[in-house]
Amino acid sequence: MLRIGPVQLDSPLLLAPIAGHTDIAFRILCREQGGVGAAYTDLLNSRAILKETERTLDLARTNEFDQPAGMQLYGNSDDPLPEAAIWAVDHGAKIIDINMGCPVDKVAKKSGGSLLLRDCGNTTMLAKRIVDAVTRHTNGRVPVTAKMRLGWDPEHKVAPILARALADIGIAAVTVHARYTVQFFSGSADWNAIGEVVEAVPDIPVIGNGDVTLPEHVTKIMQMSGCTGVMIGRGALRTPWLFRQAKTLLDTGTAGPEPLLGAKLDVVLRHLDLSKEYDGEERALTRMRQHISWYGKTMGHVKPIKESIRLATTFDDAKAVLLAARAEFTDFDFPAVALSRTRHDPHIPTVQHDFLDLTCRNQSSE
Repeated sequence: MLRIGPVQLDSPLLLAPIAGHTDIAFRILCREQGGVGAAYTDLLNSRAILKETERTLDLARTNEFDQPAGMQLYGNSDDPLPEAAIWAVDHGAKIIDINMGCPVDKVAKKSGGSLLLRDCGNTTMLAKRIVDAVTRHTNGRVPVTAKMRLGWDPEHKVAPILARALADIGIAAVTVHARYTVQFFSGSADWNAIGEVVEAVPDIPVIGNGDVTLPEHVTKIMQMSGCTGVMIGRGALRTPWLFRQAKTLLDTGTAGPEPLLGAKLDVVLRHLDLSKEYDGEERALTRMRQHISWYGKTMGHVKPIKESIRLATTFDDAKAVLLAARAEFTDFDFPAVALSRTRHDPHIPTVQHDFLDLTCRNQSSE
């Protein structure tokens, strides 16, 4: 378990805020698979929050099936971040997170994100304003956390110093993506460097982040850095069941078998239905056209399914494709080996697997 200020989580595994992906349907999908301690909204612009733009209200949606919910805000010292944090609390946030790590130009070059790593003193003062505002508004019930990178570049590794300063003004936990801003998502995450932050702030939780795509990565990042929680980002897009596998590994020492292909198709179908429930058929179809390529990376050679989804013109057409594929494996199923396990992995030794495609059933019966 993981405790962030007054908030006790049932699992030390968190779903990261991922721009363009962590809408309410996907967050609930991950929670239903099991193992999620908290899930975070997409990045929320502080000014857009207070204007209550349609897009921001959509990104910030949460409900009773999506708790405890974290809302991540971005902005700089000129933006109304304390007021936006209060708005987020009033709209369901149980954890407020300050984005200090986004490397994308439109955020990091003018609005905040990793830009905050370049002036630790000013950033600490901004964080204190947010902490004070949220503490007064909630009587200490809602913690404020920060998500950062190691620094802007290797010559300016500020994460340990900044984390210490943030802990001193009341930040309840820090998440460290173990890359520098200039790396974006290239190269490998330096999990050992997270350990320097752990040493700097022994009195608050440090949550490790970066390159966590397998259950084994969770235990490895904890062992290498000493962090007490793990935030999973892009790895969850292809494997929403990763949290369940990782939690089982932490609890029992084994993650268990890879889900069968039929079970994975059930998850894809559930994602489609949740998207329809929260966003309507048109947006659900658009979402699945974008997301099916992520799911396909874990299913072997399923190009016909992916192409059929991309070419579907209606929600019903897309669902019919998935239902037909699922029916193919009602009586005959097999493990769908994750593609990530066959790629070069800097943290886990490479293991070779045989891939099974949609013709496997017919070949097996001949």
